[in-house]
Amino acid sequence: MFDIVQKNRTLVQVVLGLVSLGLVIGVGLTGYSAMNDDGTYLAKVGDQRITDFDIAEATNRQPISNEMKPMVVEQLVQQKLVLASAKQLNLNAGMAQMQQAIARVPEFQVDGKFDAKRYQEMLAAQGMTSAQFEQRVRDSIMARSLLGAYAGTTILSRASLARLAKLVGETRELQVAMIKADDFVATATVAADEVKKYYDSNQAQFRAPEMVRVEYVVLSKQAIADQLQPSDAEVQKYFDDNKQTLAGEERKVAHILIEAAKDAKLEVKQQAKVQADKLVQELKANPAKFAELAKQYSKDPGSAANGGDLGWVNAETNFVEPFKVAALKLPQGQISEPVETDFGYHIIRVDEIKAKPFAELKPQIVAQLKSERAEKQYAEQAGQFGEFVYNHADSLKPAADQFKLQVQQSGWITRQGAQDPQLNNPRLAEAAFSEDVLKAKHNSEPVEVAPGVLVSVRVLEYKPAAQTPLATVTPDIEAKLKREKAEKVAATEGAKQLAALQAGQAPALTWAEPKTLGRLGEPGVAPDTLKALFRADAAKLPAYVGAVVSGNGYVIYKVVAAKPAPALVGDAAKRMGDQLGQMYGQVEVARYIEDLKKNIKVEYRTQPATE
Repeated sequence: MFDIVQKNRTLVQVVLGLVSLGLVIGVGLTGYSAMNDDGTYLAKVGDQRITDFDIAEATNRQPISNEMKPMVVEQLVQQKLVLASAKQLNLNAGMAQMQQAIARVPEFQVDGKFDAKRYQEMLAAQGMTSAQFEQRVRDSIMARSLLGAYAGTTILSRASLARLAKLVGETRELQVAMIKADDFVATATVAADEVKKYYDSNQAQFRAPEMVRVEYVVLSKQAIADQLQPSDAEVQKYFDDNKQTLAGEERKVAHILIEAAKDAKLEVKQQAKVQADKLVQELKANPAKFAELAKQYSKDPGSAANGGDLGWVNAETNFVEPFKVAALKLPQGQISEPVETDFGYHIIRVDEIKAKPFAELKPQIVAQLKSERAEKQYAEQAGQFGEFVYNHADSLKPAADQFKLQVQQSGWITRQGAQDPQLNNPRLAEAAFSEDVLKAKHNSEPVEVAPGVLVSVRVLEYKPAAQTPLATVTPDIEAKLKREKAEKVAATEGAKQLAALQAGQAPALTWAEPKTLGRLGEPGVAPDTLKALFRADAAKLPAYVGAVVSGNGYVIYKVVAAKPAPALVGDAAKRMGDQLGQMYGQVEVARYIEDLKKNIKVEYRTQPATE
C-alpha cells in the first residue's frame, strides 16, 4: 500500500500545489503567450497550449534543467486537466470564498491580519492586476473543490486500519557501527601508470570547452515600466472607464418568478405578464411586501421559501442572460419591471451592492497603466534596438546611449550556457558563438532571453576548447583513485566484520547510541536494508545487517530489540485513519487525472514525466 502511495504522492501534491495560493503569488506575466504565439508548444490539453513561456511562468522564471522540464510540463498538463474538468462541471467560486482565501495568505498579512495596501503592493510589484490574481484564486478554489471530492471519499474498515497500524507502528531498536572510507585514504596508494590510464580513458572529462566572455546590453520591458509614473488624473479616468470590472462588483439580489414556459401558449404568457405587472405595482406601493409576495407567488423552488433571496451575484454568475443583464444594471433598492426569460417573468430587486473603493484599487491601476504603456514602448523600442545594434555593429555603446542602457560584462560562457541566469539561454549562447559575432567581433542580433527582455552581446575574449594537461589534473585524479580504493577496502573490511558478528564473535567496533527505526525508514537507510532489518528474527536478537554506503564506506546495524506497535485507540486511531484515508484519496486523485486524459485530448511534444 505504501509503495502505491509513494509513487503517486508527488503527482497529487503537484496538482494541488499548482493551483494553490502559494504558487500563484509570484507570477505576473499572464497574456504574453497569447500575444506571442509562434505555433510552437511543449504540450497541448484540448486546445490549450503549454509553451516555454508557461514553464518560465510556473517556475517564476528560474532556470531549470532539461531533465526537470518534462516534469514541469506534466504538472501543467495536470493543472489544465483539472481546471477544464471543473469548468465542465460548472464549479464556481463566489467572491466571498475568493476574498476569504486571499485574506488567509500570510504574504498579504500585517500582524496576522489581511492588509489591502500590502496586497496591492505585492501584486503591483509582480506586474499583476488583482483581476488576474483573483481569477487564479477562483481557479484554485474550483480545482481544490473538485479534487477534494475524490481525495476524501475513501473509507477504511476497522480491520484494515488495525492491520495497517500494526504494520506501520512496529519498530526496531538498533545501534550503528560505521567502517569509514576516510580511515583508509591515508594508506591507499596510487601508481603513476594508474593515473595515466585513468586520464587516457576519460579524455572528455578533462577537456575544457571553448568559452567566450562578452559585454552586453539589456532592453527590458520591466525597466521601462519602472521609469513610468501615470498622473492621478489618468489613474482616476482608468478607474471610471473600467469600474465594473476592476471593482469586482457583487449584488445581493432577490426575485419573484411568475412562471411561463418558453413553449407556453400565448394566452398563458399574457396572463403571467398581467400578474407580474400587478405585483410590480403592488410592490411600488409597498416595497416591504417583497418577501411576503415572493413566498406567495414565486415559482422558483430555490428561492421562494427565502423570500426570493438569491444571495450575492456578479457578472460571472451562471444566470440566463436577460435576468443577469437586468440584475447588473438595476440601482440598489429599486424594483424592476417584469423581465422575460425562458422561465417566465422575473421581478428583480437589488438589496445591496459591494465594490472595491478607488483607494484600494489605485496601486493596481498604476501598475496596470505602467505595464500597458511599457508594453507599447517596449514593442516600439524593440525594433529600433535591433536596427541600432545592427547599424552600429562594432560597439554596443551607441545602443546603450540611445536607449539609456548600461553596458555590462559577463563571466565565461560555453555553448552549454552561462552561470549568470540572465545569460543562461541556448539562443544567446548560439548567438555568441556564431561566426559573425565570434570571428567578425560584431554585435549579436537581440535575443529574447525571457518575455519582455532582449539582450545583445559582443565578444570580448575567446578561449578555444583545449585538453587540460595531465600534470595539471594529476592531483585530482590521484585523490579520486585513492578515495575509490579506500571505499573498496572499507566495504571489504565491513563485510568481514559483519561475518564475524554473525558467527558469534565480538570484533572491536564503536557502536553509536541506540535509536529507534520505523518501517517508513529514514534518510540514508536503503529500502533493501530496511526490509532486512525488519526481517530479523525477534526471537534471536541481537541480529546484524550490513550495507555498502556509497561514498562513505560500510555500515553495520545491530538490531537489539523488536517493539510491536502500540495499541491504536482514541484520537491516535482517528488521526491514523484520517491520514491513511488521505493517502488512499490521493491515489484516487491520480487515477481520476489519468481518466481525464482519456476524455480530454493531451498531446505531448516532450516526453511526459513519470513517477
